[in-house]
Amino acid sequence: MDHITRYVNNLKYTLDKLPMTEIDKVIALLHEARLSRRQIFIMGNGGSASTASHFVCDLAKNTRKPGWPNFKVIGLADNMSIFSAYANDEGYASVFANQLDNLVQAGDVVIGLSTSGNSPNVVGAIELAKQRGATTIGFTGFNGGRLGPMVDVEIRVASESIEQIEDIHLILEHLITKVLREEIQDAITASELGLFFTKPELAVQSSGAPDPEKSRQLPKEAFPSPEKMELFSMISRELSLELNLRDMLRQVLQITLSNLKAISGSIVVLDENYQVVEGVLAYNGSVQVIPPQQFADIVERGLAGWVVANRESALIADTRNDPRWLPRTWEQQDGKSRSVMSVPLFSGDRVVGVFTLVNPADSKFTNNDLSLLTAVTVVMSMVDFLV
Repeated sequence: MDHITRYVNNLKYTLDKLPMTEIDKVIALLHEARLSRRQIFIMGNGGSASTASHFVCDLAKNTRKPGWPNFKVIGLADNMSIFSAYANDEGYASVFANQLDNLVQAGDVVIGLSTSGNSPNVVGAIELAKQRGATTIGFTGFNGGRLGPMVDVEIRVASESIEQIEDIHLILEHLITKVLREEIQDAITASELGLFFTKPELAVQSSGAPDPEKSRQLPKEAFPSPEKMELFSMISRELSLELNLRDMLRQVLQITLSNLKAISGSIVVLDENYQVVEGVLAYNGSVQVIPPQQFADIVERGLAGWVVANRESALIADTRNDPRWLPRTWEQQDGKSRSVMSVPLFSGDRVVGVFTLVNPADSKFTNNDLSLLTAVTVVMSMVDFLV
């Protein structure tokens, strides 16, 4: 009995010492990867391989929500044919790096689990990932080993018990998955409640907004913030009106600009050949309807075109350092840097438009802003007015 008590007490003690700030960073990185449709690779050996597989399963399956991008997550310890082929022919230290070599791209996320932090195959893969411009995360124990100082974010379990390090790594993957699922659900609940209170027939057709009785029974903490509710309610009210497409876009853009405190922005709508059929632009406090041909350059060779081609969102901290951004006339005049986020609008599986917002670089957008704008596009897709 003493051994049991000691194990449980040590586990409790170690859990209390978890680095919460680093856990929050990992959640933010994975959330951004999801919204940007970046790939996520996870790897480990032995018990850590089991946790890596579990993590892949949970991220891929347990976070799925209609209208939201799914996690593009790949387990590097799961394909025994390729794993054993590399191990047999080129050495065990190459089994993860060689798989990554074919797949990883700049901006992807690579997660390595190693209780000691010294697994050669994990360390080698992280080195390759860093060379390719991927974001790296390490789940470690003991003193972090070689892996700890290498990665962009380390979650180190302050223990020298392999069993308890592995225990807590599994707890961490469950915790991270659950928080990611709940953050998206908060945004969905906000959008559904916004639709429910303004256009209930659409809310019922979406992913199941609460009926009046259930809404009254929900605890206070289950409701989104008043700010989010107001944003989605205002947009939903506009979508419920019988406005033409141009006026609809103008109103939605104005509301979103104001709520997210952006200085400018645009919405473009595309046909099945990805040609601009409608567009609105906001700058200097007013929203203007612009002839479609004036948006052609940004769809052909600018950020909007990149968003359409890659079917993923973009979050840019400094437009001067990103070749995807084509400065507009007023930007060329003032020479200032800007922060930008751009999100695809979907109708079913087809990209039918792009929603872009701009801010000064010193008031740059965050991942939370990107999540909120994504939720706005989900609300817009519910009414199918872009079809």
